[in-house]
Amino acid sequence: MKISEVLFNEAFEFVDNSVFLEDYIIGYGLTAALLSDGRCGVSYTLREDTLGKCEEFFKCTSSTGNPVSKIDVGMGVREILKIGAFSPDPLTRSVAYAVLNSVFYYDESKYLKGDITKFLDVSFDDTVGVVGKIEPLIEYLKPVAWDVLVFDRNRNSDDVLPDWAIVDLLPKCTVVIITGATVVNGTIDWILKYVNTKRVIIVGPSTPLVEKIPVKFLAGVRVLDSKKLFKLIAHGAGTRKIIAEKLVEKVVIKGGIF
Repeated sequence: MKISEVLFNEAFEFVDNSVFLEDYIIGYGLTAALLSDGRCGVSYTLREDTLGKCEEFFKCTSSTGNPVSKIDVGMGVREILKIGAFSPDPLTRSVAYAVLNSVFYYDESKYLKGDITKFLDVSFDDTVGVVGKIEPLIEYLKPVAWDVLVFDRNRNSDDVLPDWAIVDLLPKCTVVIITGATVVNGTIDWILKYVNTKRVIIVGPSTPLVEKIPVKFLAGVRVLDSKKLFKLIAHGAGTRKIIAEKLVEKVVIKGGIF
């Protein structure tokens, strides 16, 4: 079963037909959603996959010329997930996964507080594969690992490998760290096919905190102040800013592989 299917099925266990979308915001780097019961979640905005038009989330569907979106405030969460969890539209999917991550803030007793670096057991015996240019984590790993191989769809420097290099090089890595954005864009299943270790971690604010995902750890965030979070995302804030402002808290849970 694909990760998106696991998340979709799991979400329906933790939300009923009475819960609806209270509000959402699509920012340059992050998208956030607030549910009617107060739960709030964050997702990466899949801006690289948009067409760069001034208006893409709202589309004209009739002769009136008034664009509409497939997801809107007031819609039921279950309806949104049916529309967006498997959508090929990047912005519709970004909102749907922010909604999805909102749903999973249900059992704080399972949260291990703190940065994922507290739980990494990396040594000079390890070659670490990092999927996504997660700069703070990469800088942490370089002095403690034998080698750090960074893969990214949008290669922008000599020390970043193209994502197609995953096929040959990721199986050689003894530790694999994957950005949660791969869950949002659906490439996570393809990446996991080339993993040859149980020491796999998904990290970042897009990471769904769901134990059934077949990795060792999932490191995401818990929203502490949704009102201020929405305002900062509207002003262009990304992951570092919302963490620095203490609008979210880093949390870790154990996944399906121990």
